[in-house]
Amino acid sequence: MPTYGKENFKESNVNYLNKDFVSLRTSLMNYAKSYFPNTYRDFNETSPGMMLLEMNAYVGDVLSFYVDQQYREMLLPLAEERRNIITMANMFGYKVKPIVPSYVDLTFTSNIRSQTGDESKINYSNGGIFDAGVEVISDSNSDLIFTTLEPIDFQITGSNDGDTIATLNGSGLASTYTLSRTVRAISANEKTITFQINAPEKFKKITIPDTDVIDIISCVDSNGNNWYEVDFLAQDKVPISTHYTDDINRDSAYSTETGGLSSTSAVPYSLRYIKTSKRFTRETNNNNTTSLVFGNGVLKNGQLIDDGFIDLEQIGIIIPGQTNDLNQSIDPLLGDEYSTLGEAPNQTTLTITYRVGGGINSNVPSGDLTTTPTITAQNGNTSATLTSVINNAPARGGKDEEDIEEIKEKTKAFFSTQNRAVTKEDYEARVLNLPSKYGNVAKVYVSANFEKRLDEDLTNQVNAIHTNNNNIFSDLDLIQTVLETPNTEISQTEKLQAINGVIQPLQNYSNTINNLTSNMQEYIASAEYQLSPVEVTVLGYNIKKELVGNPHAISLGTTDNLPKTLKSNIKKYLENFNLLTDVVVILDGYIVNFGVFFDVIAEKYSNKQEVKLNCIQKIKEYFDINKMQFNQPIYLSQLEFELMGIEGVRSIGHVTLTQHEDYNGDGNLLTSPTYTYSYSPSGNGADLNGDGIIDGGFVDQSNAEGTAGYGYKYNFKNALSDDSTIILPPNISTPTVFELKNPNINIQGRVR
Repeated sequence: MPTYGKENFKESNVNYLNKDFVSLRTSLMNYAKSYFPNTYRDFNETSPGMMLLEMNAYVGDVLSFYVDQQYREMLLPLAEERRNIITMANMFGYKVKPIVPSYVDLTFTSNIRSQTGDESKINYSNGGIFDAGVEVISDSNSDLIFTTLEPIDFQITGSNDGDTIATLNGSGLASTYTLSRTVRAISANEKTITFQINAPEKFKKITIPDTDVIDIISCVDSNGNNWYEVDFLAQDKVPISTHYTDDINRDSAYSTETGGLSSTSAVPYSLRYIKTSKRFTRETNNNNTTSLVFGNGVLKNGQLIDDGFIDLEQIGIIIPGQTNDLNQSIDPLLGDEYSTLGEAPNQTTLTITYRVGGGINSNVPSGDLTTTPTITAQNGNTSATLTSVINNAPARGGKDEEDIEEIKEKTKAFFSTQNRAVTKEDYEARVLNLPSKYGNVAKVYVSANFEKRLDEDLTNQVNAIHTNNNNIFSDLDLIQTVLETPNTEISQTEKLQAINGVIQPLQNYSNTINNLTSNMQEYIASAEYQLSPVEVTVLGYNIKKELVGNPHAISLGTTDNLPKTLKSNIKKYLENFNLLTDVVVILDGYIVNFGVFFDVIAEKYSNKQEVKLNCIQKIKEYFDINKMQFNQPIYLSQLEFELMGIEGVRSIGHVTLTQHEDYNGDGNLLTSPTYTYSYSPSGNGADLNGDGIIDGGFVDQSNAEGTAGYGYKYNFKNALSDDSTIILPPNISTPTVFELKNPNINIQGRVR
């Protein structure tokens, strides 16, 4: 069958030369007729001359096919050879994975003693900390090993899985508690290999003979220097993670610094970037092995990198910048005279630790990882051990090497994103992608609302100055009265003393105003103001998966603030992706907690107690914190529709969202209603819309104003839409999330 002609053309075909057998034969015949009209005239298909013409046309057709094929292999959507596809993927910055491991959440338990003298509390300081790398063997396949990726920390208070009493002493008091911690693990086991490096080579490449290498854990030379993996050799900054047990400036996962303000949300790791020349990139080869590629620089005369680090090809020549000739030619791609593209290892031994494993067979079912490893804690507590382990959910995500279609699609997706944070969605996706070991990010909202925030800051400072110096104005009135008093009633000396007594406060007041003016002018002229910073509003999770965030926590002395370590980690993480002109400001979001009252009329045949439990469960599901986002309104009509779908519900009396009382009820909803929020009904609300109505301003809670730990006061009744079907979020500059914090207490109702 012929493969040429329009009827045989496919979109995947490439006709770069647009030549085939028929067109080439026709061209040769026309050429012979034009230039050899008297020499050859027999163009019959059976003639010897036509045989030669057709043989030449055949050779041309074959050569044209190979040219088209090579051109086709240069186009990512049309390429078919795996080698070419991997090469183009590397060109676009996508790193092909030799294999994909499965991930699983492993729940470990350990027994911890109770506090001496108060057995109702757990002595968390006696808990153990087990370093990452704990191995758990599969029950169904002894060759399958899962390795933990983070420390198992029993000193972090609280647990999603619950802490239970393990044993009681003779007095019936708790002697030990069983604590559980859940950490992420990967289907892999660690291996080590060494390479002897002699003379330095430009872009030295060493290959690990094992296939299915998941990642490189470490690369250390014989001098104890660490070499770091980077995405590309020109990247001179690498991220470094420091666990709080290795940080001399932190005494727990809840603190930012020793003796500093703590938070209810744990941040085990802090993130920082270092600049280093010892770096390498990782490549996947055609045979599914992995290679490490190093840089092209060496140390000059054995000096330190800061004193003389040069390109391998520049040995023995003058480096730009080391002469006084201002007209000296320089290489604009060199970057600087030291860094080049990283250092080439020289006369050393490299010890590489890596992980091998993964694949489709690593997706084990739940309950398959129960073999408890025999290991003691690494934080000096040799008595702490692991008592059990289990995977309550199956291991997922493992698969074999990527096929060519997967590589193509992932490469196109990677190229389109360019690994940069530019749009609002880019920033939000990047922050949510922050690994949980740097802090639990729950909600993110990105905006550029700097001018309003600047006005609010100025207003607050001015109000504070007037409040703190309000007595000055009364003193001035008193001075005026004294000066107008006749000398017969008050002496001249007393008048001078009164004047001198107010001069210094007036001077302090004037200095304060001048300093404020100077600071605001300097602030407006600063880069942060001029570059229009990006405001990233964040809320976190604590160990109970409750929202954490309070912009005024420090001033109030509470611990419900977003950890400073988490904010620092987010800012440093974004520095590697955002534009040079973007100034990122990390802010706490607002949390508005509430309770729910409901009144439901049931069918005559239904079990009212069962209907009530189903209604409570439906409300819990509707207000699942995973579904709630910043500035998201609450649709009461949708909630009522969900309740109407419950078996046995005939109609809905009303549903009330409130922070105090059931303003829709008739007073008989509950025999003795329990108001779980102790907000003062009078409060100090704010007129947000300028209509004279106190409609839900935020009020910082104190012991007298509201229940501790329940966010900010908000008037839900005045926040209803005109048709009373939607509860609108607060109209403020700082984004807010509604949270049903304690549904087991804060959902109350009746079924009649």
